[in-house]
Amino acid sequence: MIFSVALILLVGFALGGIAQKLKLPALIGMMVTGILLGPFVFGFIGDGILNISSELRSIALVIILLRAGIALDINDLK
Repeated sequence: MIFSVALILLVGFALGGIAQKLKLPALIGMMVTGILLGPFVFGFIGDGILNISSELRSIALVIILLRAGIALDINDLK
């Protein structure tokens, strides 16, 4: 399970950096990581990670929303 998490993080950050160099959001590279490493393409993700995938998706959503909220400017909202 630790190998799967490490693989997801390393490949996700690498593809996120590549996406930024292509002037795309880093999130695109991270989504491509999930598609490639997931059970439908290469299947590198272990069963332990797949069993807790709903919790991981919830955590990822919270992180994305927090990052979006921190980037907001109060003067722009007014």
